[in-house]
Amino acid sequence: MKKQLRIAFLALSATAAAAFGSWFLATGGRTPDAAEPPLPVKQVTTQPVAPAPDNEPQPIDSTPVDPQAKDAQEQRLAQAGEHQAFFNRLRALYPSDYNAAIRAVLAGGGQAQDNAADLFLSEAMRQLRQTRGLLAGKAGGQALDQLFDANRNVLRELGASDAALCVDFLNGAPADRFVAFTAAHRALMAAEALAGLEAMDDGAHKKIDREAPNSQDFDDLERLLLSKGLDKAAIDLLLDGKTPNPPLTDAQACRNGLIYLDALQSLPDLQRLRLYALAVEVMAHE
Repeated sequence: MKKQLRIAFLALSATAAAAFGSWFLATGGRTPDAAEPPLPVKQVTTQPVAPAPDNEPQPIDSTPVDPQAKDAQEQRLAQAGEHQAFFNRLRALYPSDYNAAIRAVLAGGGQAQDNAADLFLSEAMRQLRQTRGLLAGKAGGQALDQLFDANRNVLRELGASDAALCVDFLNGAPADRFVAFTAAHRALMAAEALAGLEAMDDGAHKKIDREAPNSQDFDDLERLLLSKGLDKAAIDLLLDGKTPNPPLTDAQACRNGLIYLDALQSLPDLQRLRLYALAVEVMAHE
């Protein structure tokens, strides 16, 4: 039975990590080289696949942004100090993605909103998950672990404050659903976004091609979930997207998502990273 691992990492709602110290790399007044282009979308499968070529980036709108409008928007972004490390790192690594997010927020009227910086962060991560999300699956173990640790931190807070939004997070809901939550939890969400961005950059350089998860990986994960109190119907929802009858409440689904992330974390390194990489790949296609 094909396992889909539909649990999201918003990434990059890209997507997408916790505050593990400052990830911002000072540029010394120089503009760093942009990171490598994203990998093309490939078929998601639980069988090993040949490495995809990395010279076909996803198209990114390169229409110039009006300089005055961009400057005004960046002044609004500067008002959210918690987001600055992410904004600066994004601008250094992927200037075209940075400009595309600026353009999208301006086109949507976000420049007039008090929470323009939060809207920008959510929109930037949504776009990054689509254009560069596959890169995160090729990152090293530390970067992937930090990304999923961040997801777990966000999920805990969502579960405590808004179970319905927690379910949206698990299912990769549109970014605008999270703007108010982001505004109320800026440090938490900026840390997650930064971890997603760093995982993409790490994957762009390390380009680790892991084997796809095998049946033993899924069997071991399922046993862990059973040992943590989940029944077969709840596990089938997590791993295969099968809706139980009766459906779970939002609170149950959110709680199960957190148990799922805890179970993944407790797997041996090779199994855990194979499953993390697949989950990242699935979300890049959503």
